[in-house]
Amino acid sequence: MPKSIHHALIRVLFTTCILFTASLTSIVHAANANIFSDIYSGWERVAELPGEVNALQQSYQETLNKLNETSAQLGQAQANVEAFKAQNDQLIAQNQKLTEMVSQLQDDQNAKNTTAKRIQTMIITIVALILGYFILIRLMRLGMRRRSGRI
Repeated sequence: MPKSIHHALIRVLFTTCILFTASLTSIVHAANANIFSDIYSGWERVAELPGEVNALQQSYQETLNKLNETSAQLGQAQANVEAFKAQNDQLIAQNQKLTEMVSQLQDDQNAKNTTAKRIQTMIITIVALILGYFILIRLMRLGMRRRSGRI
């Protein structure tokens, strides 16, 4: 091969290699840029993870505190309900005693009223008998005087 063709071929080959290398390096730089940006964003995410974990732990702790507080309130409410039940049972027992006492007092009052009516009836009967006795005696005396002729 002549030297000029050989030189021309070397120039074309050299130019082609330069263009190929240039295009390859631009692709590699673009690829490297993506890799580095991916690595950087990955490190940013990893660096942000402790903050997110801390926020999640704090949120968990706040929720746990609220749960404990609500549980304590529920326990207090249950204790109040039990106290109210015990007090209600005592009041029901007192109410039964009072009802029995009122019933007994009503029975006693009815017995007193019945006794008072009997006594009243007896007194009226005794007074009526005594008055009747005196009236009968007066009528008998009056009748005996008429028969005896004194009047």
